[in-house]
Amino acid sequence: MRRVLLHLGLHKTGTTAAQSFLYDNRDLIWPHFALVLPYRTRKAGLSRAATNHSIYGTVGTLSEFGSLIRDFLDTLDFGEKRGLIVSEENFAGLRPSRNIEQGYAAAPELAACLVDAIHHRFAGQEIEITIYLSLRQRGGWLRSLWAHDLKRTRQVQDFETFRSNMDHLPSLQDTVNQIRERLPSINVAVEWLEELQLRRFGPGTPFAEYIDLPGNKANLLVPPSKVNNRLPEDILAELLDLNRSRLDEAALIEQKTAIIDRAKDALIGTT
Repeated sequence: MRRVLLHLGLHKTGTTAAQSFLYDNRDLIWPHFALVLPYRTRKAGLSRAATNHSIYGTVGTLSEFGSLIRDFLDTLDFGEKRGLIVSEENFAGLRPSRNIEQGYAAAPELAACLVDAIHHRFAGQEIEITIYLSLRQRGGWLRSLWAHDLKRTRQVQDFETFRSNMDHLPSLQDTVNQIRERLPSINVAVEWLEELQLRRFGPGTPFAEYIDLPGNKANLLVPPSKVNNRLPEDILAELLDLNRSRLDEAALIEQKTAIIDRAKDALIGTT
């Protein structure tokens, strides 16, 4: 039986660390699973197609995503027994802070399209598909989205305004429930970031358990080398002030980069 694990995010729930774990341990994983991470999905246009559908929601955008997924799966080497692990948060749709009207409304449809493509690729074979989503308590999740936007965009809202504008979006658990309703025959598993952070491999733990390597190889697994550390409040305040300034984009990016690098250096120095 081929085993397939589809990690569909969600954004700002430890996905960077999860993908780092998979990449850092890729040599141990490859004999058992083909591994698809964002650097491949984005190069192949899959991420863009998924986020386009989450914005426009047309038959054409969904068809484009499905066609690209099927073509991409045909390029992968599965051998006789190799399974598949995919980790791509944009397969749930565009980050909600950039798609406030829709949020993750397209996630069930995108998940169903992805599952259909998997069944098509392994037609006639016995497969076991698991969809995995990492979750986070709403307050911390919204603050992480806001901080991300402060760093990456010209976000000018303070956190309270940002949170108020996001209040209408369903909870992350509601998104999971909608995926389960759309795909009742598929196992949909969840883990909470707050609990994963206490475990040996952090957000990589569910993958370590899923791949289930024999003891001598499991002992070689390493924790993720890359994680997104929370920036201090004074740094976020500086970024907000810069976003509200009259700096042109080039100067804004330069100054924000310097502030963020300084903060990261300080964080490294305290660990």
